[in-house]
Amino acid sequence: MTGAVASLAFRTDLALLAAQGAVVTVEPGATAVRMPGNPAFRWGNFLLVPEAGDPGARIQQHAAAFPGAGFTTIGVDDPHAVVDEGAWLTSGFTVERHAVLVADRAPAVAGPVVRPLAGDADWTAETAIAVSLDEDPDGAVDPVQADFSRRRTAEKRRLTEAGRAVWLGAEVDGVVVATAGVADAGDGTARFQDVQTDAGHRRRGCASALIAEGVRTAAVRFGSARFVIVAEREGPAIGLYRRLGFRETETQLQLTRLGGAVGPAA
Repeated sequence: MTGAVASLAFRTDLALLAAQGAVVTVEPGATAVRMPGNPAFRWGNFLLVPEAGDPGARIQQHAAAFPGAGFTTIGVDDPHAVVDEGAWLTSGFTVERHAVLVADRAPAVAGPVVRPLAGDADWTAETAIAVSLDEDPDGAVDPVQADFSRRRTAEKRRLTEAGRAVWLGAEVDGVVVATAGVADAGDGTARFQDVQTDAGHRRRGCASALIAEGVRTAAVRFGSARFVIVAEREGPAIGLYRRLGFRETETQLQLTRLGGAVGPAA
């Protein structure tokens, strides 16, 4: 089923989401992805469509597939999609064009000790880093967002314990301060997930060390020969990935609107 998806980014997304428990079904004009255990996960509950189409029609289509979701998430299965950005922005959507980067070998880097996460303490550290990234300037975190992060950690752990992924941690003074996952997406392809570093340990080589070890680990454990990572084009990480030898091959187009549908399908 996922082999028919044109976009490398969405093809690997669907493979990993399905392994984490998502239900992927082909519906008229779209593929629907549903994560029953985490309904607030916007990109675990979305429609994948061949072209962007009309934003109003997509709102109603998503509302019919995900009643009461409180958001509309549309992925476009075209590696070089064209979209009428003005129409989507006017309809309340955020338009995100992420860079899809690919490498075929491990970079040579030096950095902190990197090892697989193992045991409750390590997974608790993974959650804590994820939650810390959503803190406001006063250090407070939305409890809904914190619950979402805990659910995501549980999904990552299940994927790891099923043998489909390895989650790595970078240690400083015996403490896990950065984490990243690398998962087997099939067809000799490994996909990186959620590269994240505690704010107090950034720019110290943690992410580079995680990526380098992730490539080596996926090559050995999964037989991977192609390594995929998706990054925000204007984000701080994309320059690092390029320096590590990743090259851009396509674009992943994601359209997100917060709030419920309007009209008869609401």
